[in-house]
Amino acid sequence: MSNIRVTLCNADAVLFPASGRKGKVVITLSGSEGGLEHAEKLARYLQSMGVPAFALGYFGTKHSARYLSRVGLENIEEAIRWLTAQGYEKIGIEGVSKGAEYAAAAAIQFSELSMVILKTPSWFYSEGMTAGKRPFGTSCWSYQGRELPFTPYKTRRFPIAREILRHREFNILEFNTGKAINPESIIPVEKIKAPILLFSTKADTIWPSAESGQKIAERLEEHDFPYPYQHICFDHMSHMMLENCGSAIRWFIKSEKQFPEECAKERIIMGEECVRWIEQVWK
Repeated sequence: MSNIRVTLCNADAVLFPASGRKGKVVITLSGSEGGLEHAEKLARYLQSMGVPAFALGYFGTKHSARYLSRVGLENIEEAIRWLTAQGYEKIGIEGVSKGAEYAAAAAIQFSELSMVILKTPSWFYSEGMTAGKRPFGTSCWSYQGRELPFTPYKTRRFPIAREILRHREFNILEFNTGKAINPESIIPVEKIKAPILLFSTKADTIWPSAESGQKIAERLEEHDFPYPYQHICFDHMSHMMLENCGSAIRWFIKSEKQFPEECAKERIIMGEECVRWIEQVWK
């Protein structure tokens, strides 16, 4: 079946159908790089496993927001309406990095999302950024004209080049640790009405996703979350949690270069767990 390009009001998307399957479809979201490239990689992997997927470019595309600032949850709302009109019965969502933050916010708002996969998530909503990756003074997310609460960055400039030289890899943990967390920005994941699968890694050089995944899981436990949930934390894979990541990442992430076989095995496990969750846990 041919993939279908779709223009929504404030987003661009590509449907990756699977022959004869309309029972389930997964919306895929990439991270702070924006655009559709990584969302399409996530969707293409699911399609190769027989799962329909809908790659959504929520910013950084022709018809979407220019910056990662005040991006509306309406994009997900419209995607849900469009997919429902195509005859899909159940809709899940999968996000990586900033996309995981967006996916969680959407799943809290829209009960139509009946399965959630969060890869290298944050446990709180963060400040928006300009195209030059500088803090914007706004929330990343909004709904019906209102910004979601957020935790600001502790610095107003990101000397990324300096950190790369200092660590000899792409490492910006300094910018994403030690923040004074705004209590109102903590994501109320217990409000999600769907199974949740969490992936994190101890080798994350973007933000401490292992700690974040653990905090999310603990919050679910504390609130007696009634749906299935699982947190899987890897040892070697980087923040870039794409099943088909490509080998170029080894040039700028030490763990990917030092442990290529281990990272490859972890990506296989991640992909298998995603498909198992979709096919068996998601009812």
